[in-house]
Amino acid sequence: MSDAKIVNLADLPWTRLDTSPAIAVETLDPARRLGSVLAGLRLYRLAPGKQSTRLHRHHHQEEMFLVLKGEGTLRHGERSVPVKTGDFILYLAGDPDPHTFVNTGEAPMEYLATGNRVGHEVCEYPEEGTVYVESIDRTLLNEDVPGAAERMKKWYDAGR
Repeated sequence: MSDAKIVNLADLPWTRLDTSPAIAVETLDPARRLGSVLAGLRLYRLAPGKQSTRLHRHHHQEEMFLVLKGEGTLRHGERSVPVKTGDFILYLAGDPDPHTFVNTGEAPMEYLATGNRVGHEVCEYPEEGTVYVESIDRTLLNEDVPGAAERMKKWYDAGR
């Protein structure tokens, strides 16, 4: 019999991810902390006036978001969609519209992000014209993008 895998969010440190002047978000990653390999769950705290991630879309991973506190804008393809506390957002694997959040409020916006993890993801970043391809033990990056390897490592290490 094994022990239950439990961690209290209050025991996890917030990890700040500032990958550009426009992006400033903090994360808690209890799923990775406990060793999850098939599903992910992160809590995000997005600073006012900042974007959470680069605009992106996944080919094989499904993503779900639940806004817990605050308000903002979901950048959904070419559109800006207002979101607020209680809104649930789903992106099925292969959804053609890239997405990210922008905090348009005056207080931090908090939301949960969850989804499946697969060892064969393709993630497009249309504003940069780049694509990340992940295989089971390796990420292949576009070497022409300055700082891409460092950004991806920082993003991955944030959950450890």
